[in-house]
Order: sequence, then structure tokens, then C-alpha cells
Amino acid sequence: MIGILFATQMEAKPFLDRGEPEGTMTVISGMGMDAARKATEELITQHGCTAIINAGVCGALNNRIERGGVYRVSMVSTEHLKAAVNVGLGVGLKKLVTVDEPVFEPERRKELAKHGELVDMEGYAVARVCEEHGIPCTLIKGVTDFGDGNGKADIQRHIASVSETVAEAVYQILNTPRPSQTELEAPSTLMQKLHSFTKVEHTIFSLPSLFAGAWLGAGGQCPSIKTLLLIALVGLGARTFGMAVNRILDKNIDAKNPRTKNRELPSGKLSMAQGYGVVLAGVVLYFVGCALLGSTVLKLSLVPLVPLALYSLLKRFTPLCHYGIGVCLALAPLGAFVAVTNSIDFSPAVLLLALFTFGWMSGFDIIYAMLDIDFDRAHGIRSIPAALGASRGQLVASVTHLLAFAALVLLWTATGGVLSSLALLVSAGAFGAAYLPTIPVQVRFFPISAIAGIAGALVVLLG
Repeated sequence: MIGILFATQMEAKPFLDRGEPEGTMTVISGMGMDAARKATEELITQHGCTAIINAGVCGALNNRIERGGVYRVSMVSTEHLKAAVNVGLGVGLKKLVTVDEPVFEPERRKELAKHGELVDMEGYAVARVCEEHGIPCTLIKGVTDFGDGNGKADIQRHIASVSETVAEAVYQILNTPRPSQTELEAPSTLMQKLHSFTKVEHTIFSLPSLFAGAWLGAGGQCPSIKTLLLIALVGLGARTFGMAVNRILDKNIDAKNPRTKNRELPSGKLSMAQGYGVVLAGVVLYFVGCALLGSTVLKLSLVPLVPLALYSLLKRFTPLCHYGIGVCLALAPLGAFVAVTNSIDFSPAVLLLALFTFGWMSGFDIIYAMLDIDFDRAHGIRSIPAALGASRGQLVASVTHLLAFAALVLLWTATGGVLSSLALLVSAGAFGAAYLPTIPVQVRFFPISAIAGIAGALVVLLG
């Protein structure tokens, strides 16, 4: 069953006049986020809808948008919370801002245009409920006005014709072939779940610092391809192990948190046995790589596994838990240095790189924890934002990042070079972007944090 939600009868009329397609249920929620949230929740929990389409009219926040145009939405955020939900990927999709009151003032429109291209009063609430329930959501919005002094008159003048176009767009979506149940249950689905569980692509956090540590171990030269591949294998195994252990230990906490309850283990998409299987696979990859890198690396191989296995427990005991993940990441360049030199006689440069990595990731983890301040306080989960509040928590993150960047500047003075200088500037820009309130926290954590870390590693690799 697909739920289709309109805010008003006038917006819904052209669609309803054609008759509801089989397998759909159409509701008129009323205007505003509270009404939309309640209607979406009822469609999902009471009527069993497994997908939601929120359709209707909206305003445009810039003059490049065409009046009468109908657009699908890629991301929707709120005017005040600076929170966002991703609802689609594709060329030509627009960013939507959901507000509590209609926009008819040019100055307010100008401010909202910093966050998106379209504005409505329901989309964020619909998308957030769908995200909490783990079901797909499509937002289809037709432009009636430009959020200026003529907005009220423009809405009345154009709502009928724009709603006709919106209805046509909804019918086109409903007629788009969808995967059959057999296709949904195909073996590739398990691989998709495992990919979502391990977030393999986030290995990008550690690989650049691993390679930079190896580079320093080789005296500023490129180590052999074999060594780099083995270091990458060790990094992949370590990250897979750490991620899987973290998800297993946090299963019960994740199940209570609306933001995380649809993760693979708490939702039952993966069994605990499969979770432990991922842990085992990560450990095997890790130890195989360590053994092939030599006896010194193998003897020290247990050292990184201890913080990787235990860092997720810290949130039960101390708000300084963010620095646990920083320690895990900081060990990456040190381990790569050992892999190349077969020695723990660390150079000052690699120690600075480890300090940068520690502060870089710890600071971004503090920022990420701002998403869960209320939940953490209600459930006794310790974090710096929960203990100090969002503004002071962000201050602690900024101090941590300043220390990290200071270490990076010291590294840069030892490496020099035009390309290294450009990498330093990119890293500085990414660190600065992490504190822009107009950027959603999720985006600050990824990909902005990855940009800051990769550019930091490139200060070494390009020096």
C-alpha cells in the first residue's frame, strides 16, 4: 500500500478526480508539520503503507525556479532546527525547506534561500516520520509563488493549474515499474544489508592517514605497492571489526533511538549471528594482513584491537567517549609506520600526524553527537553535547579541532611544497565548514569530515 498525502483539498482535487489507483490510499492532512506528522504516522501504523508520497504546492526561493514547474525533492530541512532528511538522488532534484508559517517577506525568503530552493509547510515532517519507520518517501512539489509580497495572490491564482500538473506527476510515479517481491528478496539484498551494516565506504576516514603514515615511515618515499595493499587490507579488516563490534554492543541503545532503530541489528534485517560473522571476517582480514607485513606488526597487532573493541562502551561511563574513537583512528598512521619500518621508534612527524588524526576525528564525533542530545540525556548516554549543551559542546569540538590543525600546520612546515599548501587550505576550509549552522549536522560529519581528514593526509603525501 502506497500512502499519498496532500495538505489541502484544493491540492488533492485534481488527483482525486481521476480516481485513486489500486494499492494506494490518499489522505488530506491539513496544513503544517504537526498535522502532516500525525497523518503520515497513521498511514504507516494504522493502514500499513510501505511507501509515502507527499504531493502539493510550494513556493520558490530563487528566481531560477520556474513557476508551474513540478520538482522532486532530494533533501528537506527545517527553518530553525538545521536538521535534514535525504529523500532522493538524481539529476534536477531540489532542496526543500519546511517552515511553520507561510513565506511572503523578501528578507525571510532571502535567508531561507541559503538552505534550499523550495519552501513548504509539511515536507520535513513527512520525511522524518518515514525515516523513523525505514520506509521510502517521495516529495513532489509544484511551484505556485515566489515567497514575496505577491505570494498570497499568486497561490490563489495558480494553485488549481499547478495541482493538475502535480497530479500528473504523481500518476507517472505510480506507473513507474517497481521491483517485484522476488527481486527484493534476491541474494544481492543480503549484500546490500551487509554493506549498510559495515559502511565500507567510510574506510575513507582511515586510508589516507594510513598511507601518510607509511609514507613517513619510508622517509618521504612511496612504499612498495605490495606494502600499501597489505596496509589497506589491515585497515579494512580493522574498520570492519570495529564497526561490527560497535553495532553489536549498541544494539539495545540503537533500538530505542528513533534515528538508529532501523539499523540492521535492532530492526532484525540482520541476525546477531550474521553480525558476529562480520566481526570474524574483519578479524581474519586484519590478522592475515598483519602476518604478511611481518613479525613486528603481528606481535603488536592486538594493540589496535583493544580500543576498537571497547570504545563504544565509553558512552556508558564518560562524556569523553568521543576521544575513544579518536584514539582508534590515531593508531592508523602509527601502525602503518611500523609496517614500513618494523620499528616503534616513531618520528616526530608521524606523532604529529597521529595527533592531527586524533583531534580531527574526536572533534567531528562531538559534532555528530549533537543529533542525539535529547535522546542521550533521557537514556543516560554520556556525551559532551549531552553534558554541556549544543553550543558549549561545539566549543569543545572547535578547541579539539584547533589543536588538530595546529599539529597539521607543524607537519606542513616540515613538508612544504605548493600542493601541500593547497591541501592545508582545503583542510582548513573543511574544518571551518563544520561550524556553519546552515549545513546539517549529518553533512558536517560526512562528507565534510572526510574532506578535512583526506586533505590533512595529503599535506604529508604531497609534501
